Amino acid sequence: MAVQVDNRYQVPDSQFEVQSEFVGEQVPPIMHVPEWEWTAGDDVIDLAEAIGENPIPWQKLVTRNACSENPLTGKWNNFQVGLVVPRQNGKNFITRIVELAHLFVFGTEKIVHTAHLFKTAHNEYLELKKIIERVPELMDQVRSMPDSKETAIILKDGRRIDFLARANASGRGLQGDLVILDEAFALSETLVADLLPVLSARPNAQVWYTSSTGFDYSTVLKNVRDQAMQGDKKHLAYFEWSADLKQVSWDSVEAVQASNPSLGYTQSWDWINEVELGVMPEEAYQRERLGVWADNSSDAAIGVDRWARGLATPEALVGAKVVKRSLALEVTPDRDMAFLAGVALLKDGRVVGDIVAARDGVAWIQDEAKRVAKKHKPVAGIVVDAFSGAASVAMQLANAGIEVSLASTKDLTRATEELFDRLVFEDEGVSDPQFLHSSHPLLDDAAHTARRRLVGTSQSAWTWKQFGEVRVEPLRAMTLALAGLSMEPVGKQKKRKGRVA
Repeated sequence: MAVQVDNRYQVPDSQFEVQSEFVGEQVPPIMHVPEWEWTAGDDVIDLAEAIGENPIPWQKLVTRNACSENPLTGKWNNFQVGLVVPRQNGKNFITRIVELAHLFVFGTEKIVHTAHLFKTAHNEYLELKKIIERVPELMDQVRSMPDSKETAIILKDGRRIDFLARANASGRGLQGDLVILDEAFALSETLVADLLPVLSARPNAQVWYTSSTGFDYSTVLKNVRDQAMQGDKKHLAYFEWSADLKQVSWDSVEAVQASNPSLGYTQSWDWINEVELGVMPEEAYQRERLGVWADNSSDAAIGVDRWARGLATPEALVGAKVVKRSLALEVTPDRDMAFLAGVALLKDGRVVGDIVAARDGVAWIQDEAKRVAKKHKPVAGIVVDAFSGAASVAMQLANAGIEVSLASTKDLTRATEELFDRLVFEDEGVSDPQFLHSSHPLLDDAAHTARRRLVGTSQSAWTWKQFGEVRVEPLRAMTLALAGLSMEPVGKQKKRKGRVA
């Protein structure tokens, strides 16, 4: 009697040759896929190989399982697909070839590719555009690939794929027949609650959650993961590569093999062992390279719970009167994003903070800073860390007639400790935060994950340190704005255009 083969666990052959001695596990340690008999994943793979894009075996395995179909209805078996794998393994290669098949083979009407930040979504647009432009048979079907007011690839028959950021979007604005939610570790519950009911009305929709390892605040991704671990969902495919540190040592090659399926293909143990393992802190290495989920903000300076206590509700601000305001600017090291934060000191002694603006690049800063400063009249002008990437912008602001104050390291560390103390403030056993903040996705991410970085020779003062790929700059901007409340007012100094304190 012939033994029936389970399609789900069959690792296909690949034209991609092994490059080094140690090879990663091609079947993920955590995998939940309903049984299937037919898959359109083979069409995806055939298209990829025909245009010179060769998947690694694990990428084929995920594609075949994720794209399985009901042969009677022609609909996807999986309404939802979760893919969690450490960075630089090639998860985006899978969504790229799936998107190509949807555009050029499956006849899908609308595809939406989203990421937490526009930069990430835009990179995928550029990668897909590059592939299409080098394949004449695909390019002949394209009407346009705009990258100004909208970023999209639009075919001559009107079908399209849009590339969007989620940071300031709602779920209803992300609807499509195929929706890719990249950087799913940062998905908000509200956005998904808006999105999923809209997708249910489309005849054959599928949503993908793709991500590097989740944080403790990654509630949406964790919920998908938990459903897969329970194993009773009929329309969910989930794949996760991560090391079980109860079974293998965290610094072993076996841990890397379990969590990095592209090891031996696009990654090498020699590099990881000599460069990453020897340099990265243990916690960061376990998360970034081994896929170990962050453990309940145990090492975060603020964390989810403390930050949630300070959320500014309308009820908490009833009757509040502002005494003075402060504004601060912070820029990422690569200058691809900048943050303008503001705080207000209330008459009752509390401080309220908000992210005033968060945008790509730095070209917008001067006009926005001038507008906001004119409106709110910050006590110390625009506060900038004298030793950060934003310092180079300070002179430009000053030359434009915008008052600027440069904060020292002492100003920053003092404000860091004040912000923390205000968040955890208790009076006679009653918890009553003295720092309140509005909710902003990038600020929340930073506050949930930032670690302590000791500063100075005494190593007792401290400020925020970035964890993983989550930007810490929004929190730094907020802290600098708090520092500005105690800095010398610009109005008390001799007025001259473009003063830099």
